[in-house]
Formats: sequence, structure tokens, C-alpha cells
Amino acid sequence: MKEEDADTGKDRQYVTALARGLQILRCFGAEHPSLGTAEIARMTGLAQATVWRLCHTLIAEGYLVQLERKDKLRPGIPVLSLGYSAIASTPLAELARNDMQAIADRHRGAVSLGSRDGLSMVYLQRCQGSEIILRDMGVGSRVPVLTSVTGWAWLAGLDAGERKAALADLKRLDATRFKEMQPRIMKALQDYELTGYLVNKASLHPQINAVGVPVVAADGRTVLALSSGGISQVFNDARLKVVGAELKKLAVDLSAALTAQRR
Repeated sequence: MKEEDADTGKDRQYVTALARGLQILRCFGAEHPSLGTAEIARMTGLAQATVWRLCHTLIAEGYLVQLERKDKLRPGIPVLSLGYSAIASTPLAELARNDMQAIADRHRGAVSLGSRDGLSMVYLQRCQGSEIILRDMGVGSRVPVLTSVTGWAWLAGLDAGERKAALADLKRLDATRFKEMQPRIMKALQDYELTGYLVNKASLHPQINAVGVPVVAADGRTVLALSSGGISQVFNDARLKVVGAELKKLAVDLSAALTAQRR
């Protein structure tokens, strides 16, 4: 069987080479602004020869750029254009901005709306309050599903089968870290069933506590995550409870809007 068809099964419309090219592009981010082909091969699980052929094509089309050292690549302008176009074409993010900013101002933290991309959450919208530590994060920033309340909220919005598969992917990525985080994630998911929101204390950043809720379209096919966090002195248990209730209310409105957009 040809390499391009190896993963398609019976779906003859599925272009595996395209999927692998997109998988390569997803390796780049704030934590990995430049990568070599060996690093990409390790992150994707693809053969290095396959990675190089795909990267060669992406370089030719401008989606990847070789640095002066030649052994490192970074995303090109076309990738940035695609990213900003996708963000700009997300009406829900703009629709949510005023309410998110009001919560951020009221509680002196940050409020984020995120969407999953691989094993990360990408911020579609982010509003800052007055006492947030991670001010370098904004629209387009990424946080790990494994350690962020945004990621945990996304997990909470999945059905049981999808959540099991997502957790298995997280375990394959980093078994040691997953073993450490799994009890916290499962406890947060259990609490979500009781309270309607998830709490994450100091997992993403040692001085940050955060609370999150899923935003799910009526058909369940689109799951986003709404979250808010701030310094632990401000975002104590009492504050997390209040903010969690406010996020739940906003998530209901955003879920309705998300459902309407899908029609």
C-alpha cells in the first residue's frame, strides 16, 4: 500500500499526505517557534524521510521557512495569514468579548475562550483584568490540554467515548506527566458533575488558580472552553465559586449562539 493511503482505511476521499502536512504545522507554537526535522519526526511519530519530503513541499509553498542555520524551520507568513483569518472569521469570539471583559474587570483576572488544536487549546478570545500574571498570552496563544483549566473544560464537554480517546492521547504524549495530572483531572471532572464548573489550582502556573466551563453546540459536534484565572491570592475558593457561576451563565448564552451559527 502506498504511504499516502496507509491510514485512510475505506475513506478514499481522505488525503493522508495533506493531514500529515497539517500535523507538522501544528507542531509549531509559542513553546516551539522553530524546529528541526528530527524534532518534528519525534513529535509526530512520522518517519524522518517522510517529514523531510513534507517539509520540502511546505517550504516550496512558503508555509515553512528555513532559518540561516538551515537545520531549523519556522512557520512562514501564509501560516500566520491562515491563523488570523480563522480567528477573524469566528463571530462567537467577538460576540463574547464584552461579557468576557466585564468578568475580567470585575474579578481582576483573565477570561479566555479556547478551541482544541491537537493536544493544545488555542485562545480565540482573551480579555485581561488588572492583576493577571500571564499578560504575555493573547488571542492565538496556546496552553496544554493536560495542565490547563481550558483543556479540562474542553474534556468535560466531550461525550464519554471522545473523552476516553482524548485522555489516551494525552497519556501517549507524556505518560509520566499524565500519571501526575490524571487524579487532578478526574477530580475536577467529578466536581464538574456537581457544580457545573471545573477548578484548576496551580497546574498551569504555580501562582494561578482558574475555573472553567465547556461551551457545547446542541449537536455536540463543536466544543469550546470558557475559563477565567488569576493570582491565587485573589482567585481563592470563594472567588472561584463566584466566577464559576458567572462563566456557567455566559456559557449557556454562548452555547445557544454557537448552535445558531451551525444552522
